[in-house]
Amino acid sequence: MKKELWEILPQRAREAHAIADFLGLPPLAASVLAARGYGPESAKALLSCEDVLCDPLLMKDLDRAAQTVAETVADGGMICIYGDYDCDGVTSTVMLKHYFDAIGARSCYYIPHREREGYGLNIPAIDELRRLGVDLILTVDNGVTAVEEIAHAYSLGMRVVVTDHHRPGSRLPEAEAVVDPHRSDCGYPFKELSGVGVAFKLLCALEGEWGEALLEQYADLLAIGTVGDVVPLTGENRLFVTRGLGMLTESDRPGIRALLASAGLEGRVLNGDSIAFGIAPRINAAGRLDSADAAAMLLLTEDDGEAAELSGQLEELNAARRAEEKKIADSIAEQIAADPSLTRRRVLVFSGEGYHAGVVGIVCSRLVERFGKPCLILAVDGATAKGSGRSVEGFSLIEAVAACQSLLTRYGGHPMAAGLSLETEEIPAFREAIEQYAAGHCPEMPLPKLTVDAVVSPDQLTVEEVARLSCLEPFGSANPSPTVMLDGMRLERIIPLSEGKHCKLRLSRGNASVQVLCFFTRPDQVEALPGDLIDAACSVSINEYQGQRSVSLRCRDYRLHGCDLEALWRGEQRYERYLRAEDLAQDMVPSREETAVIYRYLRQKKTLSLSAEALFCQIVRETPLDYVRFRIALSVMLELGLLEKKPRGEGECLSVVPRAAKVQLENSSILKELVAAI
Repeated sequence: MKKELWEILPQRAREAHAIADFLGLPPLAASVLAARGYGPESAKALLSCEDVLCDPLLMKDLDRAAQTVAETVADGGMICIYGDYDCDGVTSTVMLKHYFDAIGARSCYYIPHREREGYGLNIPAIDELRRLGVDLILTVDNGVTAVEEIAHAYSLGMRVVVTDHHRPGSRLPEAEAVVDPHRSDCGYPFKELSGVGVAFKLLCALEGEWGEALLEQYADLLAIGTVGDVVPLTGENRLFVTRGLGMLTESDRPGIRALLASAGLEGRVLNGDSIAFGIAPRINAAGRLDSADAAAMLLLTEDDGEAAELSGQLEELNAARRAEEKKIADSIAEQIAADPSLTRRRVLVFSGEGYHAGVVGIVCSRLVERFGKPCLILAVDGATAKGSGRSVEGFSLIEAVAACQSLLTRYGGHPMAAGLSLETEEIPAFREAIEQYAAGHCPEMPLPKLTVDAVVSPDQLTVEEVARLSCLEPFGSANPSPTVMLDGMRLERIIPLSEGKHCKLRLSRGNASVQVLCFFTRPDQVEALPGDLIDAACSVSINEYQGQRSVSLRCRDYRLHGCDLEALWRGEQRYERYLRAEDLAQDMVPSREETAVIYRYLRQKKTLSLSAEALFCQIVRETPLDYVRFRIALSVMLELGLLEKKPRGEGECLSVVPRAAKVQLENSSILKELVAAI
């Protein structure tokens, strides 16, 4: 079970029928749309992407940007496209470079090195561009906060045009034009463009069109950058990705064909996941571990041989990225094993020598999913450390990091993600400072949520119904892949897969049965017992094997049927406050009767490899218990030798100690300390 709450969307049957009748959709797809708040007309607008392109000149300063670029081209000036090292920044850079080459303009590009230079414009790079004879710096996917750097460029005699999609600061840079839909004075109707989307609007302004013709040339790059930057796939973004997916399958760019081959996607029908998990990680790997120039060169090359070579380099970097992630994750697992109290904080902060700063953000995301808390990981390099963090909805990580700025040398980000640098010796102080901020501003950390779109029975998950869900593609931010819930299913068997690395659950209800895949979950990690009734939240897809099509269910989370997850996780939060000595109260003291109930249950089962949370859910079905008293009672029984922890597989299990001597609970030092502190 993940530390998250399930939000089951209202099942709006009447609206679902109306959508199904109006658009000719099968019941499951219509139910998902209705649950997400769509009606017949709005569902049609979403699926058709009709009339979503906006007049580019509605974007503040875009006319000035286009005029400045056109003048520089006409005068024979040198334009430098100044990009970023992520997928959005690389595709933005490549698109503009391709365009300038096509019209015969003098241009070059510059993508800063993540490790050596960091994000955005920097003074040494600007000095180098001046030395190379650059007349106009054109930023893509960066620049809106580079006030000092742009002033420096002007002091050297260069001009600057900014195109960006990040939130501006309190002061805009003084440039020829600052194009950003998030400017407070920008009236552009669609605010959620990626960097490549804003750069595309500049091309539209240069060509004097809204973009329909340009989409035929650049929708593939637009799709990769848009999905890679995880912006909402609605409005213009949805159009870009829909058109781009069609182009990618028959791309005339050697670099894209080579990428598809490396990712095992050649000749396959592509969707949003193909970009998110196949193409984008390989482009991002270049910027994470080395220079993003290799990715840009790959997308620009017109030579198949060079494309194959560069794609091979990205494949090696992507493999190295995965190895770095594993190294960091293993190191953090060792830290937690040595000091479990690290996970009891409101904000998790880990650090280590030899971590690759370009990879720590990915590991952060996985730890947030596992622990349901904000997380930061710091890569230590001698006397300095650099890191990234990810958060949960409702806790602004950038505000928390900013509150600790006296300890930092650099920081930036937004509510859900942040980057920072500091002296290594300040790490302990930073860990305490951000914890104190969280304690004062968010005593109870918001819990992540899993949204369930439809509650279904096994017989509803037919090949036809599931296959037609593809009409909702492309999936991504603001239009996620549907999650369905099978409720009240009996767990028949837990079946190991891939030598126990994964497993599948055989579930049944009545005469119907299904199998649910649990990736990266060992059989001994399943927090339920054969015979239990469980609810399973799953993503659904169609699997094709030897010409046969079948429904594939992938488990996103599960719970014991009827389990009150909010009460469980709120209880866990209070128990952590007890462990931190922040909340000590009389109602935390377990009674003899409650302890006896827990002991008798465990004695009956003999050995259980369930987590404390899952064990509580098992017992509370039969006997009402308070979660905090339950956890303290377990600790007391372990302390007094009534229970013991034993290794089992890669985890551990609880066992009743055979023929344990009779004990007096009053002799427990845990209880004595709690009672004395009350």
